[in-house]
Amino acid sequence: MKDNLGIDVKYDWVVTDTNQAYQTKIRLMLSSGDKMPDVITYRGDMETVNMLIDSGQFTDVGGLIDKYAGDVYKKGMELNPDTLLPVTRDGKVMALPVLDYAYNDDMVLWLRQDWMDKLGLQAPKTLADFENIMDAFVNKDPDGNGKKDTLGLATGFKNTYLNWIADISWLFGDFGTMPEQWNKGADGTLSYGSIDPGAKQALSTLKTWMEKGYITKDAGLVDENGGYEQFTKGQAGAIVGRNWLPDWPFGDLLNNVPGAKYKAYAIPAGPDGKIGTQSGNPSVNGWMLINKDSKHQEALLRYYNFLFDNWANPQKGGIFENGFAEGYDYAKQADGTVVKDPAKYPDLFPGYGDRTHLVEPIYYSLTFDGAREPGLYAETMNKLANGGTPETPYEIATAAVRKPENIEAMKIVLEQKDIRMKNYFQGPLTETMKSKNELLKKLVLQTYSKIIYGQSPIEEFDTMVANWKKSGGDEITKEVNDWYISASKK
Repeated sequence: MKDNLGIDVKYDWVVTDTNQAYQTKIRLMLSSGDKMPDVITYRGDMETVNMLIDSGQFTDVGGLIDKYAGDVYKKGMELNPDTLLPVTRDGKVMALPVLDYAYNDDMVLWLRQDWMDKLGLQAPKTLADFENIMDAFVNKDPDGNGKKDTLGLATGFKNTYLNWIADISWLFGDFGTMPEQWNKGADGTLSYGSIDPGAKQALSTLKTWMEKGYITKDAGLVDENGGYEQFTKGQAGAIVGRNWLPDWPFGDLLNNVPGAKYKAYAIPAGPDGKIGTQSGNPSVNGWMLINKDSKHQEALLRYYNFLFDNWANPQKGGIFENGFAEGYDYAKQADGTVVKDPAKYPDLFPGYGDRTHLVEPIYYSLTFDGAREPGLYAETMNKLANGGTPETPYEIATAAVRKPENIEAMKIVLEQKDIRMKNYFQGPLTETMKSKNELLKKLVLQTYSKIIYGQSPIEEFDTMVANWKKSGGDEITKEVNDWYISASKK
């Protein structure tokens, strides 16, 4: 950036993100009233983003977008009409979105294909079909060790029912709701998914699954990491997660269980034909805030525009045609052939030592992944899945690193693109949330756990809903809808 644009990036401080150290450092600065740097880039919880906005130290970037944002960046933001909704305050846009590939976080069902083949099972179309598959995984010794020690589905909901991997929220989606988020009804109003009648049906189903051994009895004590390990250690035959899981962590499965195979399938439909999975804010991977006292507020947009123009979809002959930095994320053989395999060509990747994975310098950019055109990844993966020949540098690079199972999974994601259920409330905590949110969250999660573990009858759900509403839930529902109406005004 210094060579191409004259922008000299200086870091006030650097931390690793172990145990959320970056979030903690930012929050400590805010609580101490410290002067914030010219630019803060953040991906993670919206609560921290809202705290940064509420500090009053950052500028309205709406005018900067109009004046300096490049065409590719603007087009990417327009893909989702609600892109800027979470950071809009009284008509002012308080942060720039870091764009991500559309559909990249959408869910598919992954099954152990070697187990499916061994047991003669077919693709599940309905929840009942999937339950039959889980029953076979549990009771028909798919791993052939003569023991009843396998699970149907890898999952864990110690912290949330809305996980990025080993997810269980899709089951709620099969009954028309999405827990722990605000869903939009047919009348346009927002309601809390955890108290929807569909959640009651999902909890009843989860209770049955636990009783039958389809999911581990420790699911309420296991987080998403422990959840996906059930799959990668060869214990569970199914997991719900994103299209790119073959890249990570499914490599662990292949190392742990020689001969294991996996394959992506569509999310099966519920009893009434409903299908729903989480979505979040499609094609947004974080936010960039610009200090209102900084001298060159347009510099960050010039930085991002450069990456959109040169990196996101590089042209043949361009500076990033083969990758970001030779010897790191790519290398060239003597005949000019580009390679991306340090294990196979160690002499071409100096300094790699025993590491066999590519170093990706682009991940150190202020915008996390350089720049991503939201529609490009899905379009390319779909082209490859349908037998298309990669032609552009981006398509060639994608084909070189994406596994066949990953490519097929993305095709399934696109075939089911209309099942995504977005969280329509991503604004700051409302007044009642500030005092009641933790209490109400505890009420919901404790009731869920008691029902699933058979400690309370399913009717306890109705009691919980009534208590949730009268303990502040009704006020929060009104505040959330008031915010949505206000933030939606153009």
